[in-house]
Amino acid sequence: MAIDISHDPSTGRWSFSYKRHVFIALGLVLVTSGLATLSGPWWQAILVAVLGNVGIVVNDKYQWILALAQIVSGLGLLAYKHFILDREAAQVAADRRTLDAADLDFGRARYYLSNLVDDHSYRSSLNSEFMNVLTRFSAPEHRFQYSAMASAYEAFAEAGMQLQKFVAGNFFVFPNSPPADGDYRYCLAPHLNMDRELLIYDAAKVAEYDQLKVRLHELVSQTERCLAAWIAKMKEVGLV
Repeated sequence: MAIDISHDPSTGRWSFSYKRHVFIALGLVLVTSGLATLSGPWWQAILVAVLGNVGIVVNDKYQWILALAQIVSGLGLLAYKHFILDREAAQVAADRRTLDAADLDFGRARYYLSNLVDDHSYRSSLNSEFMNVLTRFSAPEHRFQYSAMASAYEAFAEAGMQLQKFVAGNFFVFPNSPPADGDYRYCLAPHLNMDRELLIYDAAKVAEYDQLKVRLHELVSQTERCLAAWIAKMKEVGLV
């Protein structure tokens, strides 16, 4: 069917969906009906003349108004399908190819963000994977074409870059010894953290660390919200 109305008993929510060709069908029906109304049956003019001779005046202006309304509505639906829905479908199809070619792991990106909050640390490999998700679609040849998709990604990219600026300036290698696998661990200001390099309690340094922690959590939260909104938009149009 072209139109589908469904109900989810578990949530009580109704959903409505349609296929693009329903606009063609409705548009053609309205245009055809309008033309039929405009022309009218062959006997209509005779009937109006006869009624006029006996003193009954029939106002047939409504016929033109009704016909034009149907024709305009039908042409409007056809134009909407051609210029809006078809274009959006082509853009989504192009975005699907772009996304498939990127082969990104969104689960790893989320894990990177959760590590920043849970342990105030990250591994260099995770950071690289997150940066790939963050910057992949900024290049002109990889940009999203569907405007809603592009907007959702740009909001995530902006939030993520603000987070990365903070991370670059406040995270340092810890411990200092190089790891055997080359996957360095970075921690939030280890010189201000009693569990890492701050060996003697210093109230001022602890307070400074707490301020950095609050800011980190704010930036991660904003980035996670934008990432979730972007993924939700991709699901909405069937890309993931």
